[in-house]
Amino acid sequence: MSRGRGQGELLIAAICGVPLLCEALTSALDGIADVQSFPAGCEDTDGLLRSLQPDGVVVDNFRGAEQAEAYARATLSPLVHVQLSAQTLRVLTHGSWEIAADASPESIRNVLVGSLYRRTVTA
Repeated sequence: MSRGRGQGELLIAAICGVPLLCEALTSALDGIADVQSFPAGCEDTDGLLRSLQPDGVVVDNFRGAEQAEAYARATLSPLVHVQLSAQTLRVLTHGSWEIAADASPESIRNVLVGSLYRRTVTA
């Protein structure tokens, strides 16, 4: 499941304009994954993700979702778009977008873990 890190260690890239979301996600994934946060709007998101090779990606804006989509599709990594204004999640898994549960940190955790588990079972 993980790419070149310690056995069982997952890496989630959080590209967020709302730092509090990254903090909440780090807390929700404590003991499950290492969350590396980056500010929204950084240049060359695709290059960043390809260099970092995270197991999953979380973004909190449409532009970030668009920029991370190529990486997620190429690697079959889950991409979670937190729609803060609507308090919902859009999730790109297995090549298609779906609307998921509410936008709580625990829901994000559950969607990521579920997507990553399904990816390793079907891969």
